[in-house]
Amino acid sequence: MSEPGFEPRGPHGTSSPSAPGASAGPATADLAAVDLAVGGMTCASCVARVEKKLSRLEGVSATVNLATESAHVRLLAPVSEAELIATVERAGYTASVIRRTPAPPGGATGDQAAQAEQAVQETGRRGSPTGVDDDGAAPTAPGASGGARAPEEATAAAPRPPGEPLGASHLVRAADLRRRLLVSLALSVPVMALSMLPALQFTGWQWAVAALALPVATWGAWPFHRAAWAAARHGASTMDTLVSLGVVAATAWSLWALTLGGAGQLGMRMSMSLAELLPRSQGHHPHLYFESAAWVTTFLLAGRYAEARAKHRSGDALRALLELGAKEVTRVRPGAGGARTEERISVEDLAVGDLFAVRPGEKIATDGVVVEGRSAVDASMLTGEPAPVEVEEGDAVTGATVNTSGALLVRATAVGQGTTLARIGAMVVQAQAGKAPVQRLADRISAVFVPVVLALSALTLVGWLAAGGGSQAAFTAAVAVLVIACPCALGLATPTALLVGTGRAAQLGVVIKGPEVLESTRALDTMVLDKTGTVTTGRMSLDAGAGSGLEEEWLRLAGAVESVSEHPVAAAITAGARERLGALPAVEDFSSHEGRGVSGLVEGRAVAVGRPAWLAGLGVELPEGLERAVGEAEASGATAVILAVGAGPGSDDMRAVAVLAVRDTLRPSSRRAVAQLRELGIRPILLTGDNPRAARHVASQVGIRAEDVHAGVLPGGKRDVVAALQDQGAVVGMVGDGINDAAALAQAGARGLGLAMGSGTDVAIEAADITLVRADLDAAVAAVRVSRATLRVIKQNLFWAFAYNVAAIPLAAAGLLNPMIAGAAMAASSVIVVANSLRLRRAG
Repeated sequence: MSEPGFEPRGPHGTSSPSAPGASAGPATADLAAVDLAVGGMTCASCVARVEKKLSRLEGVSATVNLATESAHVRLLAPVSEAELIATVERAGYTASVIRRTPAPPGGATGDQAAQAEQAVQETGRRGSPTGVDDDGAAPTAPGASGGARAPEEATAAAPRPPGEPLGASHLVRAADLRRRLLVSLALSVPVMALSMLPALQFTGWQWAVAALALPVATWGAWPFHRAAWAAARHGASTMDTLVSLGVVAATAWSLWALTLGGAGQLGMRMSMSLAELLPRSQGHHPHLYFESAAWVTTFLLAGRYAEARAKHRSGDALRALLELGAKEVTRVRPGAGGARTEERISVEDLAVGDLFAVRPGEKIATDGVVVEGRSAVDASMLTGEPAPVEVEEGDAVTGATVNTSGALLVRATAVGQGTTLARIGAMVVQAQAGKAPVQRLADRISAVFVPVVLALSALTLVGWLAAGGGSQAAFTAAVAVLVIACPCALGLATPTALLVGTGRAAQLGVVIKGPEVLESTRALDTMVLDKTGTVTTGRMSLDAGAGSGLEEEWLRLAGAVESVSEHPVAAAITAGARERLGALPAVEDFSSHEGRGVSGLVEGRAVAVGRPAWLAGLGVELPEGLERAVGEAEASGATAVILAVGAGPGSDDMRAVAVLAVRDTLRPSSRRAVAQLRELGIRPILLTGDNPRAARHVASQVGIRAEDVHAGVLPGGKRDVVAALQDQGAVVGMVGDGINDAAALAQAGARGLGLAMGSGTDVAIEAADITLVRADLDAAVAAVRVSRATLRVIKQNLFWAFAYNVAAIPLAAAGLLNPMIAGAAMAASSVIVVANSLRLRRAG
């Protein structure tokens, strides 16, 4: 039976999501779009550098996505692919063409198209311009792996090779970092023990420490050395610069002390007396600082490993989308004399215009139009609504939705990238690509901090030598400046707060994906709430208080005849009847009238339950009281059906006796959560694909103002609503649970926050920044509170991490700090950072 409570949203009453909005800028100016795979990016500054270099090219608009390690380049003028690749390589990264998408018809003038074609042909003749890649090697020739390819090869290239799924590079990097971390940790523990505990210092211990620490300072710290060198080649500095310099300085000084400074003498012990640690009174040999180099490397490898894992998870939304569609389809070929042949093929082999069969329980392979058959299609993955949509000949259907009952014959109208599912995926990609990763506070500070520290270290060395303090004291003080500036606690500031904060959030039913998410909660002032599955449970239930009220006799008869049907409305009526009455009588001569209702014999009486229009067509009159009850139920957004009862089989005295109203169930926590959002200074807005009557009814129940209700909104429209709020200056959070919410969740995350209900689809969960495992809106409130508290602690940690360094640098420069004391100061700052993070165990 159909659902009068839900408004039809397609040309034939089916859900028909709109296509993604056009990209920014005049579409008529675009000549083509090129997608590049970009290698070597590690942070937000890398993204900014690549975008800046590409966008400086005339006629190029570029958006770089760190999560997918890709760049989407819109060509507004003829620019060759080789030139794009060379530009990325000049920025210090590697690039290769994934695909080239030509402009749509009418998207460029004839002259522009001709110029673009000429540029592409010249690219194929010339190949890649001369340049140097990130490893110092000359770029490969056109068509070679990793270099510029011939345009026809690039155009035909698949988005990702079958063996390299989206985000695979992050897993490879995480695996490499994990190996380095485990080896470095195993070697650093004995290095620290031997260096800090004189009782363990056997004869020749210092040589053993050197042998253990050198692999950590070289092979273990290689990712930092490589990134620092790449940044230095292009005149930039990052936290990797400080890490690399600190490790190199501590290691180089220790090697000098060991081989030339007398510290390698057998039988020597490392004195732990404070008087011995000052540069002016170091005695006959300098100290060794292998443990500083080893532990700085180990701490920061742990942070980078966690970061690489988080980056991989950011691509899960697209991976989940790929798993939704059907993998195989039954193609139907018409033959002579009306005969038909069927063959099972891969969905990729289906072409526009092909006929394919969809049996009950199967996924619809692709977008199309029903040619034969009648059925109910579960489109909840797109609409978010629990009631299936009735379809028949001439109605449009959407790929990846599920055929629940009858058999259908469908003609394909779109395949591949043209399907609704692919367009929603494109919207998620577009929103993610527009999400500029929040540049870490540490990176911003390091842009100034690193050059200042280097200058201070050099001035310290020169100053000591000029003052006649001796080369050992001068070099010791200079190294102490570098070591005290090495950000050991800085490497712990974010990971420890995230560890405790996210652990506390998990106890409250909230999964937070990373530090970028926390930044968005600080200024959050608007929360857009999807209705079905978020504010409500997404499950239909019998509303016993609606209509004329149900006598037990009528509820027993209705529940009995509906118990044979699998329709969600029927299931809700049956569940309500069994909850109140227990067992229900048997049904005879049951009939399902698709899209209209059901009928049968119960206890010798004819019983029919269905739409008012269907019963009216059978000659059943609707009394004024029941007619008013139907109107009241539908005005509140409920689905209303009529129960008619007759004396016996074939009875012509069927009369309407009751109205049964079925509606989506409100979550018990929703009203309280909306009130708490207001207390946090956040404006709640209701957003739904459902009809305005149902939306207004739910909004009035939870305390959302009528002017803050957006109803009848399709998937693309939901994203547009979020974008419009953002354009008005609002910092928007979005809470949703369905595929129809995925693009809006990603859009919210671009400049705000996306929160997905854990009971929803995988695509919505992975597109969101925060997942609410506990299926109620209280978790959304807890997410905001814990996120804000975690962000506050991270900033406090960053302050303390830098405060120790900044305060101790003048002491180190004055010769009052030995690098060993500098290491102790770093340890003290780490203890404070960890202790401060532990306060988050009481957050929320």
